[in-house]
Amino acid sequence: MKILINFYANVSEGSVNDLIKFITIQLAQQNPQKPIDELVIQISSSGGSSDHGLLAYNFLKQISIPKTTIGMGNVDSAAIMIFAAGDKRLAMPSCRFVLHEAIATLGGQFSPSKLSEMARLIQRITDDYSEVVSKVTGEEKASISEEVRKGSVMSSSEALELKLVTEVLDGPYLKEMKDLQILLINNPKQNPNQQP
Repeated sequence: MKILINFYANVSEGSVNDLIKFITIQLAQQNPQKPIDELVIQISSSGGSSDHGLLAYNFLKQISIPKTTIGMGNVDSAAIMIFAAGDKRLAMPSCRFVLHEAIATLGGQFSPSKLSEMARLIQRITDDYSEVVSKVTGEEKASISEEVRKGSVMSSSEALELKLVTEVLDGPYLKEMKDLQILLINNPKQNPNQQP
């Protein structure tokens, strides 16, 4: 049996909690006669929270079943962390990948020491992000850090060259849709009465 997760959402506390909860329930309830033999996560995401991206990466890496991640449209920013958790990291030919430094949105008044703390936190998150990409690609962390610092937008073939992607697909990965447990994670619909 396979688990298929269509992760078409921003990386947030809610979307990562949905991912973790669904996988945990599937693993706890698996039938010993039909054990889960693969987790497939199809991703199209503009990124989001680096902290939650790192949580998803660490959670997925500690699961002992084979994991395949597939870049479907865009795998940007914090979504790279989820993508990097795949043992096989596949991409559709038109998929795009974006690496960049962590960003913080600040509102309010801050003391110099609080601003310094925020700068150190952003640097720590960026270092963790670079470490994950370095580990899966086999590239030196300094080289990856440079790509992250300048902001890198890559096609599937460029991500393959970097070894972030292990294969660019020329057809469907899942040939059969039987014995699948499926979850769709997408961004919540906005209330039409609510201002964007």
